Amino acid sequence: MTPKPTTAAGAQAPSARDLRTATLDAAARLLATAGPDGLTIRKIAAAAGCSTITVYHYFQNKQGLLDAVYVEGHTRLSEAQRRQQFTDDPEADVRNTCLVYRDIALANRYYFHVMFGQLDSVHRPTGDTRATGRENFARFIEVVRRWGERTPLRTDPESAAHALWACGHGMVALELTDNAPHSAAAHRYRTAIDLMMTGLRT
Repeated sequence: MTPKPTTAAGAQAPSARDLRTATLDAAARLLATAGPDGLTIRKIAAAAGCSTITVYHYFQNKQGLLDAVYVEGHTRLSEAQRRQQFTDDPEADVRNTCLVYRDIALANRYYFHVMFGQLDSVHRPTGDTRATGRENFARFIEVVRRWGERTPLRTDPESAAHALWACGHGMVALELTDNAPHSAAAHRYRTAIDLMMTGLRT
């Protein structure tokens, strides 16, 4: 087995994957805390502990980096939610998909700013970048549809999925922006999802 390259101090050099992730993390954090004007390749490289050449190598330019941050955030959310879906208990699938949304949002708060924040027209994801988010929501509609096949719902699966997603996202957004009560946040979130699901049943 070929050993990993080491730094001058003898520590293992970061892998390409580690460098890419560190760069994405730094970009998300800078965009969320400093705004679009604070998002420069030089600052990103310094925060990620790499060279500007490395940033350009992986992402070509600032827009490419922004698109990659958006996709990475939605990919992390999608992968976590996939693990909760399409089991033998469709109702639990719906609930758990909603619950894990909050977990991923809290663990990736800077990414969520890019995914759902009010960015200016110059710093918006481009092209098919938004496809990851659309695909994730489309899969959630299917999860809700399976639930509705066992438990008749008051509305169609797409409307029910939108209501649940909006409820969960709204509560998460308030929590991330420190506009929600600090105590028992997880319990309040779970209670809101349960109330929504109860209301959606006929």
